[in-house]
Amino acid sequence: MDCAQAVADLRSADDEVLTALVVDDEQLGRQFGSTGLRSDGWSVLEAADAIAALAVADAERLNLLVTDFDTPTVTGVSLAEQLRAFDEESMVPVVSGHAHAARSTRSLHGRTTFARKPCAVEDLVSSIGSMVD
Repeated sequence: MDCAQAVADLRSADDEVLTALVVDDEQLGRQFGSTGLRSDGWSVLEAADAIAALAVADAERLNLLVTDFDTPTVTGVSLAEQLRAFDEESMVPVVSGHAHAARSTRSLHGRTTFARKPCAVEDLVSSIGSMVD
């Protein structure tokens, strides 16, 4: 099942708008994740760092966090752990160009995946679809 179909199925199940937060200190990184998610029906918010991401999570219900591993002040894994305090069921793909980041994501419980940069938008969206299934 592709991500768009999985999102449609989730929406029809409870009529909830699914919201994703894309966190990357680089504008291009945020645009990369946001574009693919919006095209598959997600409502997308963006943050450039962990402080902004936590403020968004405090104000919005998030279903998905897409975070770069190397964010200012904390790692993407640490950010994911903090955001799971708001909703432990949220899905978390972590993206990074560093191979060691994949090992760090193993400490996260729940629906988590790792995508190595550079990756195609389709690959990121596909990995998100597999977490929704």
